[in-house]
Amino acid sequence: MKYTAVALLSLASAAMAFESTVPCIMWSPKNYVEPSVKASNQFVVSQTGASSAIMSSLSSDICSAKVIALISQPELHSNDFSRSGFEDAFTNLKEHSTQANSHSQIEYITNGVDVNDVAKKIAAQCDSAISILDATSISADDFTEQESPIVAIVSLPVAKDANELKSNDDLLGKFVETVEGKVQNDYAVIYTSSAAKTSCQGNSQTLHRRAPSAPVKNLSIFATYQLFTPGVFMVLGVVLLFLFIAGTGITWLVGIQTPVRFEAKQKKN
Repeated sequence: MKYTAVALLSLASAAMAFESTVPCIMWSPKNYVEPSVKASNQFVVSQTGASSAIMSSLSSDICSAKVIALISQPELHSNDFSRSGFEDAFTNLKEHSTQANSHSQIEYITNGVDVNDVAKKIAAQCDSAISILDATSISADDFTEQESPIVAIVSLPVAKDANELKSNDDLLGKFVETVEGKVQNDYAVIYTSSAAKTSCQGNSQTLHRRAPSAPVKNLSIFATYQLFTPGVFMVLGVVLLFLFIAGTGITWLVGIQTPVRFEAKQKKN
């Protein structure tokens, strides 16, 4: 029973580890990004270890790039890329990252990435200054010619549904187009989130996310609301595992049978 409790606690801890995680996608038309993360072999990277993991994913000649952009999408969750209804919300992101000459990805980072800390480390390594750019008003004038690379922090607006994420993805596409028009393919992009979506926000927004803005007739409850959240599935998985182990143990205990009679001791002559 002790081992069962330990196993259940381990499963619960592993499930909760994914609750407030963000991804980090890095790409570059040149070889400024390593193909794999060397800093950590962990499946889930902690917030404190995220900066080191990102820095180790950048190649040794990253300072040769003319622009190094850190793009932050607040309240982005690692599962948003595979969620139903979000297929077109990351079109530009997927196109640029997958077609880049070099790219890397950290799938799960707990509680978001300290984008300012990463920018400071890159700026210190490349002896550059940090520029804060507005995603809605990016222009070629923001990228002046200089010897050291431009380390730019670009914060996208908060997005709570697929349509808002799609709008932000269009801003990302416009940003990349502007950068390429100024420095061609001599740049690198780090796309992540500085603010993770908490479980409470995720649960409250999930019901609102699928709810239509106006009442729609003849829609089932499953089409109107998302009833089965990742948290519900995690709880169901733990409960089913517990029931299986408990049921197996009870079955074994019920199957134990004692002899109906005992052999009498043989009398000594």
